[in-house]
Amino acid sequence: MSARQALGVLQPRTAIVRRSALLAAARFHPRRLGSPLPAPPAAAAAAPFSTAASKPSHAADSTPTQSRPRVDPQQPQEAKQSRRGLILLSSALLSTGLLAGIGLTFFVPRPRIVSLVFPLPTNHPPPRESPEHRAHTKEIERDLMQLEVVKQLQAETVPAPAPTSSGEDQTPTATKEGTPAPLVKKYTVSRPYAATPPGPHSLSAYTLRGPGKFAVPPLVFTTQDKRESVLILHVGDGLCGHEGVVHGGLLATVLDEALGRTALLNLPTNIGVTATLSLKYKKPTFANQFLVIRTELTEQRGRKAWVRGKVEDLDGQTLVEAEALFVEPRMAQFLSSSSVREALK
Repeated sequence: MSARQALGVLQPRTAIVRRSALLAAARFHPRRLGSPLPAPPAAAAAAPFSTAASKPSHAADSTPTQSRPRVDPQQPQEAKQSRRGLILLSSALLSTGLLAGIGLTFFVPRPRIVSLVFPLPTNHPPPRESPEHRAHTKEIERDLMQLEVVKQLQAETVPAPAPTSSGEDQTPTATKEGTPAPLVKKYTVSRPYAATPPGPHSLSAYTLRGPGKFAVPPLVFTTQDKRESVLILHVGDGLCGHEGVVHGGLLATVLDEALGRTALLNLPTNIGVTATLSLKYKKPTFANQFLVIRTELTEQRGRKAWVRGKVEDLDGQTLVEAEALFVEPRMAQFLSSSSVREALK
């Protein structure tokens, strides 16, 4: 074999070795040595040797994008429309509830608990002795006389025993003669402070009287034996502690006056002072309503009188309970009780 023939046999093998070395070198990134690149496709390995095969391609350097999911252009638009519909529905429901609540405030009375948490502002009462004051007083007086409890007390009567002398049978004449016994009122009616001239020295008769306070004098029904009484009065918006709720101290004053009236009627000289007064507040007493105060003499011994009572609303719910002890002063017989008797009428 000649030298030319031997060179022709070795030249293809040398080209194959050079191509394999170049392909192995191209598998590493030219900037980051040691980071292998993806292997070339099979078609590139089968292609004839060329200078382009010795250089790394741009496709080998770039990150493959075949793994990224394809986004549907209609999905964001559908999500946006769904979100917009939810916002419109929420706004419509909120507006409907707000309008319904505002409408109900004009037709449905507010619950008492709502009045406690969100009280309405109170208007200023009209000036004293103004036309508005006289109209307000006349309206309260008319409503007072139309109360069901007032009508029942005015109509309540009991059989009266026939007058008897000592030693005679005290059976009513109705059982003897067969005729009905005469009927008398169980209660006597009075209006405390109605005849008392107003003056700055009196809390109940002057300071607390007027529009927004005690617009009219209380109406009192006292039993014939003077041991029980029922007092009806109206409390205005100007007697509150918390907005819309009557002050607890004012209720104590009202009970002191009502219990004291029953106690003084049963003391020898009709003069007495408060020794003890115990109160139990059961429920809030709302302003601008009529209250019913019931009193009862529980015991009277010498110069002492024990009385108990309670404050009710027109529905009969107990708002305040009270017990008190009134004592007659030792020198009461030397004191003038004409003003006291006048107030007790």
